[in-house]
Amino acid sequence: MVSALLPIFFVYELNGSELFGYFEGTIVAVSYVAKMSAGFFMDVFKKKKPMLMLGATLTVMSKTCLACSWSPLLVFISNSFDRFAKGLRHAATDSILAEIATKGGFAYSLRYVMTVLGAFIGAIITSLLVRSFGQNFHLIFTLAVIPTVIALYILKKIKYKESQKSTTKNRHRWNLKDARLIPREYWSFIVAVPFLMLNRFSEGFITLLAKEILPDSVAQFPVFIAFYELCAMLTALTIGKIADRVNKKVLLVYGICILIIADLIGVFAHNFYCVLAVYLLSGIHMGATQGLLASIVAQYAPKHLIGTAFAIYYGIDGISLFVSNCLAGASFKLAGFLGIHETAGPFIIGAIASTIATVYLIYSLKIRK
Repeated sequence: MVSALLPIFFVYELNGSELFGYFEGTIVAVSYVAKMSAGFFMDVFKKKKPMLMLGATLTVMSKTCLACSWSPLLVFISNSFDRFAKGLRHAATDSILAEIATKGGFAYSLRYVMTVLGAFIGAIITSLLVRSFGQNFHLIFTLAVIPTVIALYILKKIKYKESQKSTTKNRHRWNLKDARLIPREYWSFIVAVPFLMLNRFSEGFITLLAKEILPDSVAQFPVFIAFYELCAMLTALTIGKIADRVNKKVLLVYGICILIIADLIGVFAHNFYCVLAVYLLSGIHMGATQGLLASIVAQYAPKHLIGTAFAIYYGIDGISLFVSNCLAGASFKLAGFLGIHETAGPFIIGAIASTIATVYLIYSLKIRK
């Protein structure tokens, strides 16, 4: 409910266009700092659900703060808390799934599908609210608090028992030096992450592309987001069914190629159909790769170091996404210099970075053979 309108609220309502790239980059980095910290702490203290509950509680608080925000600074603070909370939740969920799931590829894809389903329904609700009440951002942000309260209540009712291996403190006592026990395949994969994540700038930049090309269609933007989420959900369901039977890195390469095509369309977008294609292909990419990335990490990591393995991945991921969003925001001037529409800048940088990631992954697959 929030993500579909927040870029427009920040850029056009609060006049924060010059700060948007740094805003997105910073809050994404905060999320990954939270994921990284949570991963280490869960391995140290052998507890996962308390971290999940803490993240859910902070989410309720941050959404409430956003509903009361009237300046770019307050929006930045509330969204930083929200992303920090999301990072705690995400890390705890990844570790729990790695512990209990018998089919990692399907489990992570299913988790992503359920997340996307919520985003899809939220975007539809937002579209209806905009059509009924106009661009009343604070009303919509206030109503967005309700689902977070429901989620917190459900989590409190869930009974989860830590596995015997993770709760036995005398066994597998955590030490940072144990990172050397993580196999070489994991580190080989981690090298590709920065280049891939340079093309994972916020979906808000796609919304800004839509705003520039279709300035009078703001009420349709939540529908675009819903379409994006629906494509991601259907793709994740399909990939989840086959991810445990084929080479996950090969699937990842195909998923990145789809994003490169989306970038190229975004560079030359000039009408409704181009915007729709960018949302479509970006959604397919997210559905195809989001679960794969987590399942590849879980596949290579030793069970007693699953939190540490995810923490390292999150750390590199977060730094890359911070750089990605900052570059995306700064690239508007690059696009203007090249004589194309300003919002094409992020897609130029994204296409270059994804091409490098694809070449490296193909090379690593040949070396492995």
